[in-house]
Amino acid sequence: MRDELVIPVDDLVGHTGRDREFQGERPVDLRLGESTIKGPMTVEGRVVGTIDGVNARFTASAEAHLVCNRCLTDWTETIEATGTQHYRIEPDQDGYAIVDGSVDVGEPAKDELALAIPAAPLCEEGCLGLCPTCGTDLNRDPCGGHGDESDSPFAALRDLFDS
Repeated sequence: MRDELVIPVDDLVGHTGRDREFQGERPVDLRLGESTIKGPMTVEGRVVGTIDGVNARFTASAEAHLVCNRCLTDWTETIEATGTQHYRIEPDQDGYAIVDGSVDVGEPAKDELALAIPAAPLCEEGCLGLCPTCGTDLNRDPCGGHGDESDSPFAALRDLFDS
């Protein structure tokens, strides 16, 4: 079975401006903290010939399972990322190479998706989070308070910060 994101480019290398569109899917499994992308990643774009290789411009998208950094609510949304990658005939330590006349756009697309996952996702901009004492989701229910906190060993420190 042919990998849709491995694009033949022999006819583009050395022909500046000659191009080819592509699209395909590949399974992906990424994790950043509690957020994950698991399932098909869709990539579409264009490869353009250059003197020493090809440039690939692409847009990648996938469904991400995110967890709010404040209230721990989880939800699913589509994450989208765009990127450009230069592939050279002669590989260098910083880039991707043309291998057997083809380029793999799936790896840089996956890298861009990983960068598009929010480091601290929020369910909404004004998320109130959880009560640090009882754990109530303050977005759903107001916390009734927790009485006199003067018994706390940190009560004396509160006075320092209030002044």
